[in-house]
Amino acid sequence: MTRRRLALAFAGLVVGAGAALAVLLAFGGEEAAVTTEATTTTTTTTAATWVDADEVALGPTVMVIEGLTVEGGEAVLSYALFDINPVVPGSLREPDDLTSVGLTRLSEEAAVAPEAWTLITAEGEIPGTTSSPRARTARFELPGGVLPQVLGLRLDRWWMRLPYSYEALVPLNAVVALDVGYSVAVGRVLEQTDSKIVQVNLITSGFSATTADPGVLFLAVRGEGWSFTSGRTSTGLQLVHDLTPLPDPILFAARSAYWVAFDRPVLIDAGVLRLE
Repeated sequence: MTRRRLALAFAGLVVGAGAALAVLLAFGGEEAAVTTEATTTTTTTTAATWVDADEVALGPTVMVIEGLTVEGGEAVLSYALFDINPVVPGSLREPDDLTSVGLTRLSEEAAVAPEAWTLITAEGEIPGTTSSPRARTARFELPGGVLPQVLGLRLDRWWMRLPYSYEALVPLNAVVALDVGYSVAVGRVLEQTDSKIVQVNLITSGFSATTADPGVLFLAVRGEGWSFTSGRTSTGLQLVHDLTPLPDPILFAARSAYWVAFDRPVLIDAGVLRLE
């Protein structure tokens, strides 16, 4: 029975194929027997970019050149910075600290800071600098106080903030280096009826904004017994602890971002300077 069914199925396939060929010859003749070739369609797409042609991408930041003017024998380059991928201070394992205090200003803390420039002119190259990470101008001292024909601009050195977080142990009678340009020490402890006020001194040194400024620095105290802080004072922090013995050393957590230099020259076309 099984062999008979297979034979009938095979006969059906042969008959069906013959009928299909007969229909093809009846309606198409020789012209219908056309060889079909596969075709491949190629589409061209424009690469997507995050910045316009007049904008300069610097890591997570876009720099927009606003113009070049001459003031008092100097060429002054104006620019703006826009972070397209914010670089914030690193996260701690317990981000909900009640005693977390920002030790310096957060505003105007861009992720990238241009520093060294070169103005390319028909009479040679003129070096220029930006005064700090928060500045938005670069100055070039002009020979003879006259601006030659500008052929282009080059950003020779720029800095980028890389976030981090760490913990530090501060003994009650010692000074501990907290960061580049920052040290911390317990100044004095004031006994209250129901608490202790711990005054923490923040020691800063005269540091260059573009070489050692860690940017915004957040400081938090960790451990049992701490309730809240009164915030930043003229010399540091004022913390509140309960009547239990103070820990020695005191555990602090810090969040900030280092400035890291990039000596990677970026050529900028003279057309973006908007010279008249």
